[in-house]
Amino acid sequence: AKPKCASSPLKKRAKSGNGKKSRPGQERKQTVLARKSYGSLSDSEKWIVEVPGQGILSWRHRGILMKFPPGTANAVTQPFGFPDYAPNLAKDEDVQALRERWDPVAFKELTDTKPWGVMFEDRSKFLIHHVRDNLKVIARESLDAIVAFMSVHRRAIWWFGHWVFIDDPYSEEHHRERKTECDKAKKEYKKLLDDRVDAGLEETILDEPGSWTIPAKCCHWILMHESQVKDDGTRYTLNEQIELLDDQEPARVQWNTCASDEDRIKHLPEKYPLKQLKGSQRSSQKNRVTMDFD
Repeated sequence: AKPKCASSPLKKRAKSGNGKKSRPGQERKQTVLARKSYGSLSDSEKWIVEVPGQGILSWRHRGILMKFPPGTANAVTQPFGFPDYAPNLAKDEDVQALRERWDPVAFKELTDTKPWGVMFEDRSKFLIHHVRDNLKVIARESLDAIVAFMSVHRRAIWWFGHWVFIDDPYSEEHHRERKTECDKAKKEYKKLLDDRVDAGLEETILDEPGSWTIPAKCCHWILMHESQVKDDGTRYTLNEQIELLDDQEPARVQWNTCASDEDRIKHLPEKYPLKQLKGSQRSSQKNRVTMDFD
């Protein structure tokens, strides 16, 4: 049973034949699954990843009720291409469902493999829009500094792309450590980039896939329900789940899972001011993002 996806356009107004008044305005903002309680969902409905259509504010992702996260003073909008949804924790049954899916032992086994190290080694190592030899000194120095930062803070940046709901006493220290590490990286990266831009760095440099982005809001990872199994009847391991996740939403791993450079920049605005370099230019050793790392 492969993961299912469902588009969620606006639905017709529900009929009220049970004596209760319907609230058409509210229901128009919910998918059919979002109108149901978690307890009334079938196992197969807990496999579905709904995609909210226009006007939809409440939907279900693998059975969990979802919403758009609110903006903050420093994070009003999510950068291009990054997932922008969060679990709605208003109902106890959805919170409990998330708790039941959290397996600290399995997650430790996953993190022991240091997936952030793989993410850094697999990063985009060549410039796509810029010719390094033509860049100003501030741009070349900034790229060196950015990649050095990425190397040091690779784990925090991976966390931002794979934010799992943690709410149990056993994992409390792990949650605190994760938050502290991510807050520190985000603050320092913002200062690094602000200082460089103030010194004359062109912001298009920051759109290069080899210059990583820390999203304004963490990208939530909703783990599968235990009933969701593969065609051979076995459950998905966390490694298998994360492979599917990163293929479907490559921004989580800074576009590493994209098959081509064209796919790595699909998220940029249609009228982006720079054209993609020719293949021979992009793959030239002279056009590496930085010369400081292999």
